Amino acid sequence: MVINMVARLEAAFQELCKKNRWRRTAQRRAVVEYLFGNTDHPTVEAAWMELRKKLPELSLDSVYRILDELAEAGHIRRFENCRVIRYDPETKPHGHFFCRRCGRMYDFFTDAADGAGEACAELGDVSTVELHVNGICNACLRTEGG
Repeated sequence: MVINMVARLEAAFQELCKKNRWRRTAQRRAVVEYLFGNTDHPTVEAAWMELRKKLPELSLDSVYRILDELAEAGHIRRFENCRVIRYDPETKPHGHFFCRRCGRMYDFFTDAADGAGEACAELGDVSTVELHVNGICNACLRTEGG
């Protein structure tokens, strides 16, 4: 099963590079692999720190450039309206819960994200829908005793 997942990831990486006319580099491969299945909405710095464990020569500038290329091409989403810039590999319509205390960002799935795009369709061509909910996450609530 792991071999099959690796083969699918490799095929997807090859197709991604071919479609966007990008060189298949070790740096780009590492970033794409890191994002695959990642639900943490990483910052550039967090991604870079994690990726350097496997690829010590990877520069912070390269991570910025690759993430921005992926976002520009619509393969990931870039969020600039939080405390820091974050990236989300999930491009299907969904909402985000932002914790005011710890700054963590959580995905949630609701028909409201789909409905908002449909409701705005008469106003123009909707490219993305961003549904944001702010509050204090359960982890932070537990640390303050409820």
